[in-house]
Amino acid sequence: MMKSEILKPDTFLYFAYGDNMVKFRMKMFNPSAEFVSIARVDNYRLDFNKYVKFWGGPVATLVPTANAHVWGVIWRLHRDDLESLDHQNGIEAATYFVRYIEVLTPYMGTFKCRTYLQTIYPLPRGNRDPIPTERWPSWAYKEFLIIGARQHGLPQYYIRFLRKFKDNGDEGCIRSDCLLVRYGTNQPCLCRVPGRIPRKPLKLDLKAVRGTKLPTHPIRSVDVVETEQKRSKKKLSF
Repeated sequence: MMKSEILKPDTFLYFAYGDNMVKFRMKMFNPSAEFVSIARVDNYRLDFNKYVKFWGGPVATLVPTANAHVWGVIWRLHRDDLESLDHQNGIEAATYFVRYIEVLTPYMGTFKCRTYLQTIYPLPRGNRDPIPTERWPSWAYKEFLIIGARQHGLPQYYIRFLRKFKDNGDEGCIRSDCLLVRYGTNQPCLCRVPGRIPRKPLKLDLKAVRGTKLPTHPIRSVDVVETEQKRSKKKLSF
């Protein structure tokens, strides 16, 4: 894909560095999302601060830091998904705020992308200072970051960097989320989002649920989502 082909009318670029790096997670709430490239933002570090009950621990944010960098994924979205993306990132709750940053891609130069930073920055720390235990991400959230990084081929040294983060061992609500993604017969209901046209509540294919034994390891179900979707396109529709 040429750089001149990236920007299209009524679209915008979004830089994801957290759980939205994972393809099915991103497209579940933003159907128009298309992968553009992996990218790196310089002079920021990856940190965790705001606790989120769904994940069972604090979630990722970018913190301005000299001589640091964070890898992530560039998505192209239609403007119709802008409201959904803002809601997903907690703009209404003032958890995150929007910032446009310049990111560097391996083969297409730089792009200016929309991204989200937490409104409250974590306390500063040195490169060798340990992260306080209250800022350890959950096991589920950390695994999602690793899955997203591996899915899009981020550098191996960065994947090793993600693995080194200590986690609090919490699995959060990821089992429920995987269940909905695997067996949902239409998109999740977004009726509570202001300005949204009410959608039908999410329905489950109960026969498929009852006839299939869920994996004991929650992340395993995430790994096989795309494979199962390809095998059963006629049965699943998101």
